[in-house]
Amino acid sequence: TVMGQSRIYNNDGKHTLVLNDFSTTAGPDLHVYLSQEAPPVHFIDLGKLRANSGTQVYDIPGMPDFNLYTFVLIHCQQYNHLFGESELK
Repeated sequence: TVMGQSRIYNNDGKHTLVLNDFSTTAGPDLHVYLSQEAPPVHFIDLGKLRANSGTQVYDIPGMPDFNLYTFVLIHCQQYNHLFGESELK
């Protein structure tokens, strides 16, 4: 189970993803993806999930087209299992 809100912020041309009121069940090798779809095929790996709960901030590298990258995913890389998704609007 994954709960919370995801938002992207632009601060002087630098984009960050913020997970607010976030919580998820524990799992191995969980990563945060910015993706064009769910399940992930075309995605940007923002790194390992830092904690199973609480507000978290992730830097978004480059200048992705946010009209295409509309999903935030919590994904287990080790077992290729999608834990949860959020669609950005």
